Amino acid sequence: MTNARLKRRLVASGVVIFFTIALSFVEYYEYGKIGSNFLGSNGSLIALLFASYIAYIFQQRSKLADDVRKWWFEIVNAKSEFFIYCDKSKPTEDDYLKSFYKLSAAMDNLRVIYCNVHRNQNDGKGYYPFEQVRDIIDLAQSASHNKLPSFEERQRIKHAIILIFGSLRHAIQSEATSLTPDKPVLFESSERDEYIRKMKSLFAVDLKTIRLTNKGS
Repeated sequence: MTNARLKRRLVASGVVIFFTIALSFVEYYEYGKIGSNFLGSNGSLIALLFASYIAYIFQQRSKLADDVRKWWFEIVNAKSEFFIYCDKSKPTEDDYLKSFYKLSAAMDNLRVIYCNVHRNQNDGKGYYPFEQVRDIIDLAQSASHNKLPSFEERQRIKHAIILIFGSLRHAIQSEATSLTPDKPVLFESSERDEYIRKMKSLFAVDLKTIRLTNKGS
C-alpha cells in the first residue's frame, strides 16, 4: 500500500469513526440509555473491527515499504557491479553479461511490487512505474561488450547512470517513506570538523583536499 493510499484510507476511517460516534450520541439521546440501542450494544465489536482494519492497512503499508527497500538494495548492487565493468581497463564479455542481467532482473522484479500505471481499456499495457530503471537498462545496453566501447565511452555511460540514480533515489525514498535522521552529521558541523582536524594532524590526510580532487577527476 502506497503512502498516498494509506493516508486516504486513514482519512476515510476517521470520517467513518466520527459519524459512528455522532450516530451513537443520537441514539443515546433518542433512547436515553447506553446499551439499549444497536451502537451501544455493539460498541466493543465495532471498536475491534476498526482497530483490526487500521492494523491491516498499516501492515500492508509496512510490507510495501520493506519490499521497496529490498528491491533498492538489489538494484544498487546490480548498478555497482555494472560500474566495475565500466571502470575496468579491459573488461570481458562475462563482466558485461553478469552485470547487465542483474540490472535486467532488477527491472523485472520491480513488476512484482508495482504494476504498470495508466492501464485502461484502450491501453492494456500502460507505462512502466519508474522509467528511470528502463533508461538505465538502455544505457547499459549501449555499452555492450560486443560494441567494443572505449574506456571513455563506458565512463560517460557510468556518469549518466549516476545522474539517473539521483532521480530514482528520490522516487524510491518517497515510496519507502525515508526520514531524515534525528541527529545528522552535516557537511558543516562540529563533529565533522573534529575528525577532519584529527585526520590531518595524526595521519597527514587532508580530507577536504581529497574531496575536491575526487570531484575534479
